[in-house]
Amino acid sequence: MRLLLTIVIITVIALIGSRLTFLNRKLPLGFRNIIFTGTEYIFMGVLLGKMGLNLIDPKILTSLEPFLYFGLSWIGFLFGLQFDFKSLKNLPRFFFSISAIQALFTFVIVTPIIFFSFKTFSSLPSNTLLIISLALGSASACSAQSALAIVCNNYRFKNRKLFSLLNYISGIDGIFALIFFALAFFIFPYSSITKFNLMNSLEWLLLALVIGMVTAFIFIILNKTKFSQQEFVVFIIGTVLFGGGLAMKTNHSPLLIGFICGLITANFCRHRLRALEIMVHSEKGIYIIMLVIIGAGWSLNFDFILLITGFYFLSRLLGKLGGVWIGTRSFKCDFHVPWTSGLGLLSEGGFAVAIIISFSIFYPSLSDYLVTVVILSMILNELISPTLILSHLENPKRLDFKGQPDITRQKT
Repeated sequence: MRLLLTIVIITVIALIGSRLTFLNRKLPLGFRNIIFTGTEYIFMGVLLGKMGLNLIDPKILTSLEPFLYFGLSWIGFLFGLQFDFKSLKNLPRFFFSISAIQALFTFVIVTPIIFFSFKTFSSLPSNTLLIISLALGSASACSAQSALAIVCNNYRFKNRKLFSLLNYISGIDGIFALIFFALAFFIFPYSSITKFNLMNSLEWLLLALVIGMVTAFIFIILNKTKFSQQEFVVFIIGTVLFGGGLAMKTNHSPLLIGFICGLITANFCRHRLRALEIMVHSEKGIYIIMLVIIGAGWSLNFDFILLITGFYFLSRLLGKLGGVWIGTRSFKCDFHVPWTSGLGLLSEGGFAVAIIISFSIFYPSLSDYLVTVVILSMILNELISPTLILSHLENPKRLDFKGQPDITRQKT
């Protein structure tokens, strides 16, 4: 009965949250960005969880775990659908190269700093520290488009090319974060924090590829028949359930398997855009449910983890700053790129949270460390990101409610 009540409450929160918009133009951009990324639903989960009303206890959290697999499989599938190689070829090649350098540099900076920070302030074994460092390093490579979208919707500015570069990087660097994420599980497959075993790792990688490809081919074959809109929705839900279920049974990451399935579907299925539209429409509700669940299981301890969060925030800032600087100097752009442009990529967003949730499923004992660092850092990043983006734009003019420049509120 308690589990049923919990499911009803979470579902109601997701239904209401997916239909409401709280982006009041009178609020500062930073607060609007925090609300836009759904951070408030994590604290709703905290209220329902062990730090609040304890409606969602550890037993119920275990019962809700299959939905996390479904949600992560959905997010992975949706993310993979966005990478149609034919469309990507139309974009400037150096944009991709700059994105790769930025993501790699951020990962390389954050991972060792987090490792030695934990080693200094905790007594965790080295293998555990390596997993935590790889997890946070993977999440740090992500950049969200939410802050850029809010700025674009509220300001008119001149240097659109710089904005396009930042928007491109924030849209594609998740694929590099996913590569780093896969690397962590390749080193420690099957949730076992033991010594590296090449055969076990290769077996894990091969099985993940097979599951992702088989799931995609089933979906593609189904789409060769005549079907209605309702049947197409069933195909999508069934594919996500099938991939997530196989991931759960084989102890694999549903996020990675969903991505492989989505990537193959994007390039070999003629109904890609149709599937993308349906999945985007439902993404917010699924994401809200996942945030509530992860918040319910979160325990915030005011100890050394706050110092680690500070190191994570500063090292990620340094990584974004240095990564964009190196990338834009290695591949010259035909427009001016300030050396501080990387500060416009601090917004983290949902994909970083999805990566942390994936690690939390397989390493529940590390969940509080990972969630605390990413959530607290994300709140700070979302708060300051719009201001930092505006600082790099030429002559930004604030728009009024009708989308026209508001001369009473122009940035000087």
